[in-house]
Amino acid sequence: MRAFIVSIFMVLGYGQLANAQTDEVIVTGSRIVDAPGITIEKKGDYLLLEVNIENDSRELSVRIKEMNATIDNMIAAAKNDPDIILSLIDDNDFVRPLSKDTFHAGIRRGSRPDTSIATLKVKTNIPARIEDSFKLAQKLAEFVDGIEEVGRTKVDNYDEVSVSVVDPYQYRDEVRNKIITEINATTNALSGGYRVIVSGLDGPVKWTRSGDLNLAFYMNYSYEIIPDTLTNYTQQYIDE
Repeated sequence: MRAFIVSIFMVLGYGQLANAQTDEVIVTGSRIVDAPGITIEKKGDYLLLEVNIENDSRELSVRIKEMNATIDNMIAAAKNDPDIILSLIDDNDFVRPLSKDTFHAGIRRGSRPDTSIATLKVKTNIPARIEDSFKLAQKLAEFVDGIEEVGRTKVDNYDEVSVSVVDPYQYRDEVRNKIITEINATTNALSGGYRVIVSGLDGPVKWTRSGDLNLAFYMNYSYEIIPDTLTNYTQQYIDE
């Protein structure tokens, strides 16, 4: 029985790991106010532009029909442009592929009477050798502007873009190792006689925007360097 339970945990753990390795996470424009001392910076994988598809035809059935026809045009245009991908963002900020069914399920009532609206993301890959987001954002905006709108459907985009990263958890070890290197360098500079109490290195990696196309990865860690002579400090620290 014990072996059977262990096998189940191994299968579940493998499934979670597989999902983590393929998840694409969107990162908003907000940045941490009090950044930790150690971060690593990486370029994001995709640049995303938010798009609203809205229709104000009087009858709901007409609104849905015209919006579906418009998204058909959008999907067809994306298939003809290898640089463009259509996506949706779920409640956990994960980026998911857009399909006709997921678009239809996301249609909701608009802010005005007799209106329906849906929101999606148009994204494009961030090349390794690019530093300016303007051309990429312009490419996305031009794609949206070229969509053929059906009936009373309007396709509008916002100027603000977002960045996404695939498998952000892959950078945890790199962040942790950089923190350890910093701690070792500090203690070595003291020429002995000290020891370190560290917390937070068992926590998850986190991320935030650090530029137009870049992300900063970090961990919420802290450490204290104390003299070796304080032999009872660890016990006091735990009791607190």
